[in-house]
Amino acid sequence: MLIVVIIGLVFVLFLWLRRNKSERNFAIIPHFMLNNKKVDQFYNFLSNEYWKPDKIILISPNHFHTQEKDIKTICKNSLINYKSETMNLSAKLNDLWVKCDEENEIFNPRWNGLQINEHGIGEHFQWINKYFPDTEIIPLISPCFQISTVKEILPLIRSLNWNILVIASVDFAHYQNEEQTLQHDQKSIETLKSMTLNESDFLDSIDADCPACLYLLQNLASQNWKTAELRYRDSSSTILGKDMWAENTSRIFMWYK
Repeated sequence: MLIVVIIGLVFVLFLWLRRNKSERNFAIIPHFMLNNKKVDQFYNFLSNEYWKPDKIILISPNHFHTQEKDIKTICKNSLINYKSETMNLSAKLNDLWVKCDEENEIFNPRWNGLQINEHGIGEHFQWINKYFPDTEIIPLISPCFQISTVKEILPLIRSLNWNILVIASVDFAHYQNEEQTLQHDQKSIETLKSMTLNESDFLDSIDADCPACLYLLQNLASQNWKTAELRYRDSSSTILGKDMWAENTSRIFMWYK
Protein backbone atom coordinates (compact mmCIF):
# COMPACT_ATOMS: atom_id res chain seq x y z
CA MET A 1 0.00 0.00 0.00
CA LEU A 2 2.85 2.38 0.89
CA ILE A 3 4.47 1.75 -2.49
CA VAL A 4 1.22 2.64 -4.29
CA VAL A 5 0.97 5.89 -2.30
CA ILE A 6 4.61 6.79 -3.09
CA ILE A 7 4.09 6.10 -6.80
CA GLY A 8 0.96 8.24 -6.72
CA LEU A 9 2.78 11.12 -5.04
CA VAL A 10 5.65 10.92 -7.54
CA PHE A 11 3.17 11.01 -10.42
CA VAL A 12 1.37 14.04 -8.97
CA LEU A 13 4.71 15.80 -8.47
CA PHE A 14 5.68 15.06 -12.07
CA LEU A 15 2.42 16.56 -13.35
CA TRP A 16 2.84 19.62 -11.13
CA LEU A 17 6.39 20.24 -12.30
CA ARG A 18 5.38 19.80 -15.91
CA ARG A 19 2.48 22.20 -15.53
CA ASN A 20 4.65 24.87 -13.88
CA LYS A 21 7.63 24.56 -16.20
CA SER A 22 7.86 27.16 -18.93
CA GLU A 23 7.20 25.66 -22.34
CA ARG A 24 10.14 25.66 -24.76
CA ASN A 25 9.65 25.07 -28.47
CA PHE A 26 11.98 25.42 -31.44
CA ALA A 27 11.86 25.78 -35.23
CA ILE A 28 14.08 26.50 -38.22
CA ILE A 29 12.47 28.75 -40.83
CA PRO A 30 14.19 30.39 -43.82
CA HIS A 31 14.15 34.11 -44.58
CA PHE A 32 14.40 33.40 -48.32
CA MET A 33 10.75 33.86 -49.27
CA LEU A 34 10.62 32.77 -52.91
CA ASN A 35 7.66 30.45 -52.20
CA ASN A 36 5.49 32.18 -49.61
CA LYS A 37 2.90 29.41 -49.61
CA LYS A 38 5.33 26.95 -48.05
CA VAL A 39 6.23 29.48 -45.33
CA ASP A 40 2.56 30.10 -44.62
CA GLN A 41 1.87 26.36 -44.36
CA PHE A 42 4.73 25.88 -41.91
CA TYR A 43 3.69 28.76 -39.66
CA ASN A 44 0.15 27.39 -39.69
CA PHE A 45 1.52 23.99 -38.67
CA LEU A 46 3.53 25.52 -35.81
CA SER A 47 0.56 27.52 -34.53
CA ASN A 48 -1.46 24.30 -34.30
CA GLU A 49 1.36 22.20 -32.88
CA TYR A 50 2.67 24.47 -30.12
CA TRP A 51 1.08 26.22 -27.19
CA LYS A 52 0.70 29.96 -27.66
CA PRO A 53 4.14 31.42 -26.75
CA ASP A 54 4.55 34.48 -24.54
CA LYS A 55 7.62 35.51 -26.54
CA ILE A 56 9.24 34.50 -29.80
CA ILE A 57 13.04 34.69 -29.78
CA LEU A 58 13.94 35.21 -33.43
CA ILE A 59 17.63 34.76 -34.19
CA SER A 60 19.01 35.78 -37.56
CA PRO A 61 22.50 36.05 -39.10
CA ASN A 62 24.02 39.52 -39.25
CA HIS A 63 23.91 40.25 -42.97
CA PHE A 64 25.44 43.71 -42.48
CA HIS A 65 28.65 42.81 -40.67
CA THR A 66 29.67 39.24 -41.36
CA GLN A 67 32.80 39.59 -39.19
CA GLU A 68 30.87 40.92 -36.19
CA LYS A 69 31.51 38.87 -33.04
CA ASP A 70 28.73 40.23 -30.81
CA ILE A 71 25.06 39.36 -30.72
CA LYS A 72 22.90 42.45 -31.03
CA THR A 73 19.29 43.28 -30.29
CA ILE A 74 17.02 46.32 -30.17
CA CYS A 75 17.84 48.87 -27.47
CA LYS A 76 14.29 49.41 -26.20
CA ASN A 77 10.79 48.10 -26.76
CA SER A 78 9.34 49.64 -29.88
CA LEU A 79 7.12 49.23 -32.88
CA ILE A 80 9.29 48.26 -35.84
CA ASN A 81 8.49 48.61 -39.53
CA TYR A 82 9.66 46.28 -42.25
CA LYS A 83 8.23 46.99 -45.70
CA SER A 84 4.48 47.21 -45.05
CA GLU A 85 4.48 45.21 -41.81
CA THR A 86 4.73 46.48 -38.23
CA MET A 87 5.76 44.37 -35.26
CA ASN A 88 6.17 44.99 -31.54
CA LEU A 89 9.76 44.08 -30.68
CA SER A 90 10.93 43.60 -27.11
CA ALA A 91 14.32 44.41 -25.58
CA LYS A 92 14.21 41.95 -22.69
CA LEU A 93 17.70 40.53 -23.32
CA ASN A 94 19.84 43.64 -23.65
CA ASP A 95 20.70 43.96 -19.95
CA LEU A 96 23.18 41.06 -19.86
CA TRP A 97 25.41 39.65 -22.60
CA VAL A 98 23.42 40.91 -25.56
CA LYS A 99 24.41 44.33 -26.87
CA CYS A 100 21.93 46.77 -28.32
CA ASP A 101 22.40 48.14 -31.81
CA GLU A 102 23.69 51.62 -31.00
CA GLU A 103 24.88 52.53 -34.49
CA ASN A 104 21.35 52.51 -35.93
CA GLU A 105 22.44 50.50 -38.94
CA ILE A 106 20.13 47.59 -38.24
CA PHE A 107 17.34 49.49 -36.48
CA ASN A 108 16.95 52.90 -38.15
CA PRO A 109 14.97 55.68 -36.39
CA ARG A 110 11.95 56.97 -38.30
CA TRP A 111 9.38 59.61 -37.57
CA ASN A 112 6.76 56.96 -36.72
CA GLY A 113 8.99 54.49 -34.90
CA LEU A 114 11.85 52.34 -36.12
CA GLN A 115 12.63 50.50 -39.31
CA ILE A 116 14.64 47.29 -39.39
CA ASN A 117 17.01 46.71 -42.28
CA GLU A 118 17.78 43.10 -41.36
CA HIS A 119 15.60 40.93 -43.62
CA GLY A 120 16.46 37.87 -41.56
CA ILE A 121 14.21 39.37 -38.88
CA GLY A 122 11.76 41.46 -40.90
CA GLU A 123 10.68 38.81 -43.40
CA HIS A 124 8.98 36.95 -40.55
CA PHE A 125 6.76 39.84 -39.46
CA GLN A 126 3.81 39.02 -41.71
CA TRP A 127 3.66 35.39 -40.60
CA ILE A 128 4.05 36.09 -36.90
CA ASN A 129 1.39 38.80 -37.17
CA LYS A 130 -0.90 36.27 -38.83
CA TYR A 131 -0.35 33.19 -36.66
CA PHE A 132 0.97 34.61 -33.35
CA PRO A 133 -0.65 38.08 -33.28
CA ASP A 134 -0.36 38.64 -29.53
CA THR A 135 3.24 37.50 -29.17
CA GLU A 136 6.21 39.87 -28.83
CA ILE A 137 9.40 39.17 -30.72
CA ILE A 138 12.79 39.38 -29.05
CA PRO A 139 15.22 39.77 -31.99
CA LEU A 140 18.77 38.43 -31.82
CA ILE A 141 21.12 39.31 -34.66
CA SER A 142 24.00 36.88 -34.45
CA PRO A 143 27.47 36.45 -35.89
CA CYS A 144 27.29 33.70 -38.47
CA PHE A 145 30.08 31.40 -37.25
CA GLN A 146 31.01 32.63 -33.74
CA ILE A 147 29.76 29.69 -31.65
CA SER A 148 31.62 30.91 -28.58
CA THR A 149 29.45 34.03 -28.61
CA VAL A 150 26.10 32.25 -28.77
CA LYS A 151 27.19 29.89 -26.00
CA GLU A 152 27.43 32.87 -23.68
CA ILE A 153 23.71 33.63 -23.89
CA LEU A 154 22.51 30.06 -23.39
CA PRO A 155 22.18 30.45 -19.59
CA LEU A 156 20.23 33.66 -20.11
CA ILE A 157 17.66 32.08 -22.41
CA ARG A 158 17.41 29.00 -20.19
CA SER A 159 16.52 31.22 -17.25
CA LEU A 160 13.63 33.04 -18.95
CA ASN A 161 10.36 32.47 -17.12
CA TRP A 162 8.14 32.55 -20.21
CA ASN A 163 6.64 30.13 -22.67
CA ILE A 164 8.92 30.75 -25.63
CA LEU A 165 9.26 29.73 -29.24
CA VAL A 166 12.83 30.05 -30.52
CA ILE A 167 13.07 30.44 -34.29
CA ALA A 168 16.38 30.23 -36.15
CA SER A 169 15.88 32.31 -39.29
CA VAL A 170 18.39 30.52 -41.50
CA ASP A 171 18.86 29.79 -45.20
CA PHE A 172 20.89 26.76 -46.16
CA ALA A 173 23.24 25.94 -49.09
CA HIS A 174 23.92 28.79 -51.51
CA TYR A 175 25.46 29.23 -54.97
CA GLN A 176 25.74 25.58 -56.04
CA ASN A 177 23.97 23.41 -58.56
CA GLU A 178 21.01 21.44 -57.29
CA GLU A 179 22.82 18.10 -57.07
CA GLN A 180 25.53 19.55 -54.81
CA THR A 181 22.98 21.58 -52.87
CA LEU A 182 20.86 18.53 -52.13
CA GLN A 183 23.91 16.57 -50.94
CA HIS A 184 24.91 19.39 -48.60
CA ASP A 185 21.35 19.75 -47.32
CA GLN A 186 21.09 16.03 -46.58
CA LYS A 187 24.27 16.26 -44.50
CA SER A 188 22.95 19.34 -42.66
CA ILE A 189 19.59 17.65 -41.98
CA GLU A 190 21.20 14.49 -40.62
CA THR A 191 23.50 16.54 -38.40
CA LEU A 192 20.55 18.44 -36.93
CA LYS A 193 18.48 15.27 -36.48
CA SER A 194 21.39 13.56 -34.75
CA MET A 195 21.39 16.40 -32.17
CA THR A 196 25.19 16.52 -32.14
CA LEU A 197 26.67 19.32 -30.03
CA ASN A 198 30.29 18.81 -31.01
CA GLU A 199 31.37 22.25 -32.24
CA SER A 200 33.86 21.18 -34.91
CA ASP A 201 31.56 18.48 -36.30
CA PHE A 202 28.72 20.96 -36.33
CA LEU A 203 30.64 23.61 -38.26
CA ASP A 204 32.03 21.01 -40.68
CA SER A 205 28.64 19.47 -41.39
CA ILE A 206 26.27 22.44 -41.58
CA ASP A 207 26.10 24.35 -44.86
CA ALA A 208 23.99 27.39 -43.94
CA ASP A 209 24.29 31.16 -43.62
CA CYS A 210 24.31 30.99 -39.81
CA PRO A 211 25.66 27.80 -38.20
CA ALA A 212 25.94 29.73 -34.91
CA CYS A 213 22.17 30.38 -34.94
CA LEU A 214 21.55 26.67 -35.43
CA TYR A 215 24.03 25.71 -32.71
CA LEU A 216 22.18 27.93 -30.24
CA LEU A 217 18.89 26.33 -31.21
CA GLN A 218 20.33 22.82 -31.04
CA ASN A 219 21.70 23.38 -27.53
CA LEU A 220 18.46 24.79 -26.19
CA ALA A 221 16.43 22.01 -27.77
CA SER A 222 18.74 19.33 -26.38
CA GLN A 223 18.48 20.80 -22.89
CA ASN A 224 14.70 20.61 -23.20
CA TRP A 225 14.69 16.99 -24.50
CA LYS A 226 13.46 18.02 -27.94
CA THR A 227 14.68 16.45 -31.18
CA ALA A 228 14.67 17.84 -34.71
CA GLU A 229 12.17 16.72 -37.35
CA LEU A 230 12.20 17.71 -41.02
CA ARG A 231 8.97 19.25 -42.32
CA TYR A 232 9.95 20.54 -45.77
CA ARG A 233 13.00 21.00 -47.94
CA ASP A 234 13.13 22.95 -51.19
CA SER A 235 15.37 25.32 -53.16
CA SER A 236 15.28 27.95 -55.86
CA SER A 237 15.83 25.17 -58.38
CA THR A 238 12.98 22.93 -57.17
CA ILE A 239 10.58 25.88 -56.84
CA LEU A 240 11.32 27.25 -60.32
CA GLY A 241 11.66 23.83 -61.96
CA LYS A 242 15.17 24.30 -63.34
CA ASP A 243 18.71 24.17 -62.01
CA MET A 244 19.61 27.72 -60.94
CA TRP A 245 23.30 26.88 -60.39
CA ALA A 246 25.05 29.95 -58.89
CA GLU A 247 21.66 31.54 -58.13
CA ASN A 248 20.46 28.53 -56.16
CA THR A 249 19.52 28.86 -52.48
CA SER A 250 18.05 26.04 -50.43
CA ARG A 251 15.55 26.11 -47.59
CA ILE A 252 15.01 23.66 -44.75
CA PHE A 253 11.98 23.82 -42.46
CA MET A 254 12.41 21.90 -39.21
CA TRP A 255 10.64 21.72 -35.88
CA TYR A 256 11.58 20.09 -32.60
CA LYS A 257 9.33 17.72 -30.67
